[in-house]
This record gives sequence, C-alpha cells and structure tokens, in this order.
Amino acid sequence: MLVSQFLSTGFKKRFYITCSANTFIIALACYYCLIINIPFMHGAFNAITTLPSFSWLFLLSVPLLLLCLLIIFFSILSSRWLLKPINYILLLSSCAALYGTLNYGVVFDYSMIQNTFETDGHEAASYLNLQFIIFFCLFALVPLLVLIKTKVRFRLVTNELVSRSKLLLGCFALIAVIVLSFYADYAATGRNNQLLKKELIPFQYLSSGYKYIRDQWLVSDEPFQILDPAPVLSASQHTQVTVIVVGETARAENFAYQGYTRDTNRFTRPFKVTYLNNVASCGTATAVSVPCMFSQQNQAEFSRNEADNQQNILDIAQSAGADVLWIDNNSGCKNVCNRVTNITIKVDNSALCEQQHCYDEALLAPLKRKLANLSQANTVIVLHMMGSHGPTYFQRYPDQFKQFTPTCDRSDIQNCSTEQLVNTYDNTIAYSDYVNSLMLTELNNLPDNIDKTFVYISDHGESLGENGAYLHGFPYSFAPSGQTHVPMYMWAAKGNQRITESCLKSVDQQQAASHDNIFHTLISLIGIKSKTYELPLDLVSNCKTINKKVKNNNE
Repeated sequence: MLVSQFLSTGFKKRFYITCSANTFIIALACYYCLIINIPFMHGAFNAITTLPSFSWLFLLSVPLLLLCLLIIFFSILSSRWLLKPINYILLLSSCAALYGTLNYGVVFDYSMIQNTFETDGHEAASYLNLQFIIFFCLFALVPLLVLIKTKVRFRLVTNELVSRSKLLLGCFALIAVIVLSFYADYAATGRNNQLLKKELIPFQYLSSGYKYIRDQWLVSDEPFQILDPAPVLSASQHTQVTVIVVGETARAENFAYQGYTRDTNRFTRPFKVTYLNNVASCGTATAVSVPCMFSQQNQAEFSRNEADNQQNILDIAQSAGADVLWIDNNSGCKNVCNRVTNITIKVDNSALCEQQHCYDEALLAPLKRKLANLSQANTVIVLHMMGSHGPTYFQRYPDQFKQFTPTCDRSDIQNCSTEQLVNTYDNTIAYSDYVNSLMLTELNNLPDNIDKTFVYISDHGESLGENGAYLHGFPYSFAPSGQTHVPMYMWAAKGNQRITESCLKSVDQQQAASHDNIFHTLISLIGIKSKTYELPLDLVSNCKTINKKVKNNNE
C-alpha cells in the first residue's frame, strides 16, 4: 500500500510541472515571441539591418517590445478556468498560421481569413503532407503536451491581482521606455515595412478573424438591393449564347499570349482570340475576386457583404429574360449564383475524377447538354474551373498532359525545385487552355443562326516561390504582380450580328483593364439595356450595343 502510494505520488511529481500564473504567462509569451513569431522577427531583422545606419539597441528592443505585448495579451486571458483551454486553441491555430507564413509566405489578413472560412474540406486536405504533420507535432503537439502537464497555481484573488499588477506595470514601463527612446525608428520602419505588422501572431489573425465574424455573423442581414428593376434584352433575329469561363489561379505571366516563352496556349490559338495584356484582378483570393468581378462595385470600394445582398450581372441578365446557368468545378460560386440555376460537378467513378476532385474536362458534359437544349433566345453559361489551384498542381491535369517535366508531384511545393514547380504549374495552364479549346469548339459548332461569344478571365494569379512567396491570398496592397496580373481573352463567331469578330479585334489589347470592367463588358456581350451600365468601363464599347445607342440618342 505504501509502495503504491509512493509510486503514484512519484509519478505525478515526475510528469507534472507546477508554476505560478505569472510564470505560465511569461513562458507562453517567450515561446510566442521566440518561436511562433520567427517570420516577424526575421522580417524585422532584415528591415532594420538593411538601413543605412541602425542601432543595435533599437534592434534588441524589438523582441523586448513584442514580449511585453504578449505578456499583456496573455494576462488578459489569465482567468483561472479559461487560461489553459483558450491557450490550447490558440497554440494550435498559431502553429497553423506559422506553418503557412514560413512555408508559403502568406499572411492572415481579412481576405485570407475569409478565404480560409470559405475553403471546402477537399481543398483544405490538399495542404496536408508529411512536412506539415512533422512541423505540427514539433511546434504544436509537443508544447501542447507541456501545457497539459503544467499545473498553474493561482493565489488568493487579492494576492493574484497584486502580483499580476506588478507584472503588467513592469511591462508598461518597459514599453514606455522603448517607445520614448526609439519612437522615430519604429515610425519609420513601420511606415516603410507595412507588411511586418501583418506577420504578428496571434494578433493579426485574431484581429482579422474578429472582423470577418463581425461582418458575416454579427451584422444583421441587409435588405436585398435591386440595382435595376427593369433591365431588358436587345431585340435580335438570332438566338444568342454567351459562355463565360472563370479561370482559377491562372497568372498572366505564364500565358504564351502574354509573351511567355513556353507555348501554353497552343490549343486556343487557332480560334484567334482577342487577348488583353494588362488586366488586374479585384483580389488575390477566390472569395473576393469572384463576387467582385460579377458585381457592379469596383475594387477600391468592394464589400463582400454588400455584394452578397445586391443584384450582380447574372441576376440582372436573368431579370432581363436571359436563361442563366452556373456550372462549378471549384469550391462554389461564393454566393454569385445563389439566385440562378447552378450545377456542381460531382466526384464519381468517371475517368475524369479521382482523389476527391475532377479534371476540368468534366465541365464539358453539362455544357454540351445545355447547348443542345437551348430553351430561350438568350443564354448565359458560366463555367467555374478548378484551373491551376494549388498547392496540388499535379492533380489538376491528367497524366497525358504532363508536357513539361520534371514535375512537383507533392503538396509541400516549397520543397520542390523552381524548375519542377514551374513545370507543374505550366502543365495546369496548358491543360486549362485545352479545356477552353473544347468549349470553344462546342460553341463554334452551333448553327450559324446563333450568335456566339466567349470570355475567359482568371479570378487571381499565383506566386511560384518568387522572393519566398507561394500560392495566393496576400494583402492586395502588398501582393506581387503574379497574384494580381490575370489573363483575359474574348472570342466571337464570324456570323455574329452585334458583337462581331472584327469588333473584338478592334479592342485595345494594351489598355489597362481590371475586374471592374467585367460587369459592364458582360452587359454589352449579353445584350442588356440597363441603367447600371457605365460606358467608360465597357471593354467592347466600340461594338454596336443598345446602351451606346441610347446614350448617343440622349446626347
């Protein structure tokens, strides 16, 4: 009995750590400062040491300042009953953020949090790999085990308050000394390196997460806004079909049409499409760019909440009398297609589907069915591609389209060579081009008495390791051009009445354009008379559009 009690007591003593609440808070703050915030500290070190002249004291003050801020932060969470449970969750989420920042260079601002919330399970699973598991075990599960085995000793309430007040006063005093001594240095460094503050963990993702939850869940629903109660379609002797393809993660730099050395557009070239060289996306993630490009709002003032609660171009087309269909092979239409007929490609045993995803050729079957059964004089079809979505680029094309080798056949793309990564990405671009050529063929094969137009535009671009950046979703103001410069091209059948092949060829291919132009350009392409139309934003305004006629008659 005595031996049993001794072993039990000895076991508990050996495997449990006992410390005061203040010690627990300081230890947590040190771990977050020195480990979890490695990206921030690395960025701060580079920013400060590359200055023409810098002070070592200023450099050393940065971790001290961060440590004090973290101590204050964890002190706020130091309630007896909430301290450990909250920190379990914070530790897991902070390590996930650290992994994303270290390996892909992403920062968790508002748009990235939004993108994270709206990512489906299949897409999220594509980020799982052996490196992530090992990383998570080392930086999250091991510290989590330490937290579980730590017993925090709280004193009497009054004694705890006194002790905590001393700790906080010391932190505030040190912050005051640092700020008074180096205010000018911090102001200049912060002004010239605005991305740094977005790398602070957990402050950045918690702040962004709160704003997203506030906007999406805590704000009462806005009344749905009708932008145009009476849009009408143009009178035409011909049936009209407009096909719009929303590309995914395709960047302009890797398009042969853009001047890229590789022939990534050989399949669509015979159709002599009109390619626009200078098009900018509205955002750097699908959750922003797709709603924005179909919205009347512009990039500078875009609000996802407003976009979700007002008519978009598809709503206006349907209200005018067009038959509108959205076909999705991605993670959804981000509420754009909620009020029109929509189809989601289902993963099945087809040769076009494997590992919880389907190749974009799967979009062809529903497109063919729709083109074979046109029920109205004006039809609009939107196809949302999987395109070049990473990090599992190698899963976006069948083996026979492995044109550029060697490839990066793994999800931890940061461990592939630049050659492997670019080869794999270029294969996705070439395969998307092949799928687009099949769509163009189906459209072109329709009878001559049907007017046919085609538009392809990507939602955003992608980073492929340039300056350590991968994937997409960076804050727009800091995003590299690879994430914001997107490809766009248009095609019209020779026999079209209104939007003709020669009309599209007259478009200035060098003009600066963006997703802001899509809403108004589609009004022209579809043939809608609407009070929402703005002539200067219409890329095909030189074509014979009913809106232009009305405006000219009123002048």
